[in-house]
Amino acid sequence: MGLIQIEGTAEVLRGLRGMAGLDLIDPSAASLGADRYRISAYAPEELIPELEARGAQVRVMMSTGQFDAFHAEVAQHLAPPPEASAPPESTGER
Repeated sequence: MGLIQIEGTAEVLRGLRGMAGLDLIDPSAASLGADRYRISAYAPEELIPELEARGAQVRVMMSTGQFDAFHAEVAQHLAPPPEASAPPESTGER
């Protein structure tokens, strides 16, 4: 799954709704004027020829490999250190 930007007319973009494997990011939609719009989406690169065949212009922002590496790096930084997962040892004092 990669991150892409899709540009096209309103008609072209409406025709992409519900397309299997395409996850449009609605808040990213922007008007470019003259009935041209841009929206970001998550999709496998294999879907790009189909999008282009439907009249969309596609720009790959992050390939599947880059996307997976980014998420792995974020997960590594967000994971608690191993020592944080063990409960503190009790000394028996109160």
